[in-house]
Amino acid sequence: MPKSLQRVLLAVFVIVDLALIVGAVRHVNGTPPSSDLPEASATVAPSAPTGSPTATATAPAQLDYNFQASKAVALSSANDGTIVFGTRGRCAAGDDAEVSVSTNAGADFSPSTTGLTTTLAVKTTGAGAISVVGTDADCDPQQVSSTDGGKTWTDDDEITLWYPDPERTREVVSPAGKTAVGAKCIVTSVSQVTAESARVSCANGTFRGTGNSGEKWVSLGRLDNVRVGTFLTPSKGYALARYNGCGANQFSTTDGGVTWQPGGCISGDPAQAIAATVNGLTAVVSGDPYVSTDDGKTWKQP
Repeated sequence: MPKSLQRVLLAVFVIVDLALIVGAVRHVNGTPPSSDLPEASATVAPSAPTGSPTATATAPAQLDYNFQASKAVALSSANDGTIVFGTRGRCAAGDDAEVSVSTNAGADFSPSTTGLTTTLAVKTTGAGAISVVGTDADCDPQQVSSTDGGKTWTDDDEITLWYPDPERTREVVSPAGKTAVGAKCIVTSVSQVTAESARVSCANGTFRGTGNSGEKWVSLGRLDNVRVGTFLTPSKGYALARYNGCGANQFSTTDGGVTWQPGGCISGDPAQAIAATVNGLTAVVSGDPYVSTDDGKTWKQP
């Protein structure tokens, strides 16, 4: 083969080789072909507890809450359908506090005079076991009990329930004595879990808890514009809060109050109390009782 032809073929080979290399580089560094897989959505770190009103862009901020202790309601319900509630009132007024008792899941309520001047806490495990803590004529705390659905009451030798201090809104009282909740918490509701442990809701939207009779309180979580709360166990609880135009929207938690999930709305305002059993929920809103049998999704007056 002539040398001139060899040189021409060699030049052609070099050009083809360079073209292949450039094509390979473009294939590696170029834009890949479109895919038929859906694009992954961007992950955004949560800025607030799940379910909290603060986690929703359109939710209102924490509102000033002018909590009026005298209008607070103590509420308790039992698995047999017994429901007991009473408004706190004012000890200085000197009027006998009245509680309402239902033994048929709220179908009928009967007023019952306990002989106390205020109502601070109520507890029922059935129609034959109702306890009420309030104040006597001297404004001293006292506990009474009933074994006949609230028809008659007897004085108890000692107070076994947790209750809000009748004079200081930042303190609660356990069977072991008074305790300051701390963290500038104005206590709006007290939920007794065991003899030594309790949870409180605060007017600033926070929940606090203790497991050693109030020797130490810790922050559990936050639910903006919360009004009242209750806990069945240290981790499972329910609350009523202002949310999306509803004055008494139900929320639930399964992690001790760290995160909250919204439920159904109860028409009315203000939200005054909520109680829970394994059979359902009870609430008092604007002085009226409401019940739910689907974990707070829907509510009705009994």
